[in-house]
Amino acid sequence: MKRKYSLFFVLTAFLAVILMMTGCASTSKKQLVTTEEQLGEANARLSTLEAQKAELEQSLAEAQKALEEAKAENAKLNASLDSLKAKINDLEKEKADLITASDKSQADSSKRVRALNNTIARLRNEVKEKEAEIEAKNSEINNLKESEEALKKTDEENKSKIASLNKEIEELNTRMNEGLASKNSTITILAILLAIAVILAIIGFTRKRKVTSV
Repeated sequence: MKRKYSLFFVLTAFLAVILMMTGCASTSKKQLVTTEEQLGEANARLSTLEAQKAELEQSLAEAQKALEEAKAENAKLNASLDSLKAKINDLEKEKADLITASDKSQADSSKRVRALNNTIARLRNEVKEKEAEIEAKNSEINNLKESEEALKKTDEENKSKIASLNKEIEELNTRMNEGLASKNSTITILAILLAIAVILAIIGFTRKRKVTSV
C-alpha cells in the first residue's frame, strides 16, 4: 500500500513539474510573441516617420532655396526701382532748368520739355510696374517664410516622434531580452526540479526493491 502511495506521489510530482514547464513555456512564448509584434509595429511606424522626415527635409531645403532666390530677385527689383527714380529726378531737374533758362529759344525749350515729359511719363509707368513686381515678390517671400516655418515646426514634431519611438523600441528590446532570459532561467530551474524528481523516484524504487528482497 505504501509503495502504491509512493508511486502515486512520484508520478504526481513528475506530472506537476511537466505541467509547470509547459505552462511557463506557453506563457513566456505568448509574452514574447506580443512583444515581438509590438516591436514590429514600432519599427514600421519608425520607417514611415523616417521617410516623412526625409521628405520634410527635402521640402524645407527647396523652400529655403526658393526664399533666398526670391530675396535676391527682390533686391535686384529694388535696385532697378531706385535707378528709375533717380533717372526721373534727373530728368525733372533738367526740365526745370530748361523752363527757367533764359538763354534758350522758346521753341527749342518747349520741344525739349515735351520730350522730357514723355520720357518721364514712360519711366513713371516703369516705376509702377516695378513697384507692382516688388509687391508681388514681397508677398511671395512672406508665403515662403510661412511655408519654411510650418515645415520647420512639422520637422521638429516629426523628430520628437522619432525620438519617442526609438525609446519605445529600446524598451521593447529590453523587455524581450529580459523575457528570454526569464524563460531560459525558468526552464533551467524546472529542468533541475524534474531531474531531482526522477532521481528521487529512482532512489525510492531502488530502496523498495532492496527492502522487498530482504
